[in-house]
Amino acid sequence: MAPKELSELTVFNRRKAHLLGQITRIRNSLENVDSPLNQVEIRTKLASLSEVKAKIDKLRTESYRVLSDEELMDFEASLDTMEVDADNLEVSLNTLVESSNVNTSELSVKNDFANYNVKLPSINLPEFSGQYIDWLQFKSQFISLIHDNACLSDSQKLYYLQSALKGHAKQLQTVNDSYSSLFEALEGRYENKRLIVNSHIAELLNPNKIKFESAFHLRSLIDSIQSHLRALKQLELEPNALCESMLIFVITQRLDDESRKQYEMELHSNDLPKWNNFLDF
Repeated sequence: MAPKELSELTVFNRRKAHLLGQITRIRNSLENVDSPLNQVEIRTKLASLSEVKAKIDKLRTESYRVLSDEELMDFEASLDTMEVDADNLEVSLNTLVESSNVNTSELSVKNDFANYNVKLPSINLPEFSGQYIDWLQFKSQFISLIHDNACLSDSQKLYYLQSALKGHAKQLQTVNDSYSSLFEALEGRYENKRLIVNSHIAELLNPNKIKFESAFHLRSLIDSIQSHLRALKQLELEPNALCESMLIFVITQRLDDESRKQYEMELHSNDLPKWNNFLDF
């Protein structure tokens, strides 16, 4: 007899239960600890929470496409509760990092730490595949988890950085790289404000089309648009710079290939192009 196929709601509930279990284990590890957590343990749990929250967002987005409006009401409410729990845990962990009551000897590393053959702590790292639109978020998370972690040597930071790189970004590394040289190479390649802004503009002007009427799909679309607008706001662009960039982006998409190529060859910096300079071209 063939096994009974599970309903989509049942599958989503099982995935939700798995994430809830991860949150519960992190909470229990804080409440039932015999000795203060050291910095590596705290940052590892913060990284795990970050991954759980990302999976909750993914689960929520997938549920919009699959579940009925009636099923979504209770399902989304439970996800909201989980997110609140995760946020509260994140605050508690960050408080431990910043608290002056934490024993500094628990948070610092011994001078000869890097000289021993130790097993590196398992940290759920953000990944970067070479998409300009993802660079600033990846950089911010990596700096918080690894770059500013005083418990790690440069060789260990290099290991984590190499592990986080995927796709085109991974091709940038060489066998002779140090941590600083690889990080600087990534910044040199992807710290390009013009291409980052253009990536967000492209997503704003070409969002995924809603195929059928649904309040949840509409909200998902709005959330996506708002996330790109927030990302652009964080870049602290000069007045009118975003409007000029959007206008230039739209027009260059309408140029023939050769004209567009010639224009891009004239852009010698990572700064945003000016409208007057575009007109001169």
